[in-house]
Amino acid sequence: MKHLPKEISAAYAQVKREYPFNVTLRRINGRYYVYRDRGLWIKETHKRKLKSEYLGRITGQGEYVKKKAPGTLDIDRASELIAEHGGEVVWHTKTEEEKKRSEIISSVQQEKPNLKDTDLKILMALSMNARMPISRMSKIVGLSEQTVYSRIKYLEDKLGIKYILEVDIEKLGYTPYILLIKFDGQAPTAEELKELVKGEDRIQFAVMTKGEYDVIMYFVDEGALKAQDDLLKFRLKDAWGKYRAYITLTEFATTYHYMPIKESFIENILKERIWHRSKEAQKPKDNQIRHREFLLIKELNSNSAIGFTAIDEMHSFTEGASRYLYNELHKKGIIIRSTISLSRLPVKYIGVIWIIDIDFKSIKENRYRLLLDEIQYGDIVNRYSVFGNIGGQVGSIVFLPLFEDGELNKIAYGINEELPGNVIKTLVVTDVLTGELCYRRFDNTYSRAYRLLVGLKKIEPVKLIPYE
Repeated sequence: MKHLPKEISAAYAQVKREYPFNVTLRRINGRYYVYRDRGLWIKETHKRKLKSEYLGRITGQGEYVKKKAPGTLDIDRASELIAEHGGEVVWHTKTEEEKKRSEIISSVQQEKPNLKDTDLKILMALSMNARMPISRMSKIVGLSEQTVYSRIKYLEDKLGIKYILEVDIEKLGYTPYILLIKFDGQAPTAEELKELVKGEDRIQFAVMTKGEYDVIMYFVDEGALKAQDDLLKFRLKDAWGKYRAYITLTEFATTYHYMPIKESFIENILKERIWHRSKEAQKPKDNQIRHREFLLIKELNSNSAIGFTAIDEMHSFTEGASRYLYNELHKKGIIIRSTISLSRLPVKYIGVIWIIDIDFKSIKENRYRLLLDEIQYGDIVNRYSVFGNIGGQVGSIVFLPLFEDGELNKIAYGINEELPGNVIKTLVVTDVLTGELCYRRFDNTYSRAYRLLVGLKKIEPVKLIPYE
């Protein structure tokens, strides 16, 4: 939808972030309404039918008003009516037994969901290609199309599936870095740090940690000199003035999994890569994109399951343009895949493992053991969320979700036993300052670690599942 009022556009962007599924905005008689469009499988006709569900409206002031659930009572009005007819409103107070029962129910809801093997296969298929047709997924999973569709809806609700885009930002001219901060003496509070990173669109993920360092940040920039200049500007912020800190900046080469890119990076930084035709620039450079490609990436980064037809209509593209652009960006390797991230996992805390290489001969002999560990699965998602090398093969930093107390030390101990040429240190995330990790069930037969293990003849190759 072109030329949206600023207030409406901002509210719509916020609404899209709130829902884990695709939402569309419609203008009807000068007012703006939010809908969820979803396909239903009609067994009799063997076709999908589009169904629209009204979710709410956006006022002219940019306020999102959700629809009232059927049967929802206006408590204040109900109380007035009761009083008008001589009645008395009596509020029930929970007994201690009822409170305990509620606490037990709440704790049970936070336990790991009991998923079937077919659910895990569905999660893997969605992780590898969130746009996969139901018919193809049905063959991979071994269930009917209707059952697959129903299980996807169950998993969306149970696990909070978010549809995101996996992009190779390095092909667009950006380099990932890790920033390690250790404060000398007094340290800022979490609220101060959150305010410091606010508006820093290059910072994709930042956490406070307990251990070797106080803060770890993952950010992207256009090369080492630009990264150093931007880091200096960041440190010169007035709020840093009263704090002394040791800061280490190192390149981060992701070897496994993916760090999601924030929408603010797409909207405020990536737009600098849009190519504009001129006498000097008759065609885009390798790290540039056309305006329509930028719009496509922006929409899919917010919701990678949105229909191509919806994007065509939203931006007045010719029919089929979005699908064509997606395929071209996929061929170039800029778009790696449409994927998912689970937002309702019972994660107790996030752990960080810092692997420091000190005996390269031993590391060379035992490298395959680390690769084998790297591609392990958890009960629902991959064991590790991000695994990458720092400082040009001098060590690795790993981010992982943890579901049980003591799990971090157990995993770190296992790595230490397998890799005698390393020093292993652990950190516990105490607060997330910005961004989020990607929790999914990636098929590790497509991972770099798996390919290396096959090349080293440590495992036998298996036939790959065709997700595309």
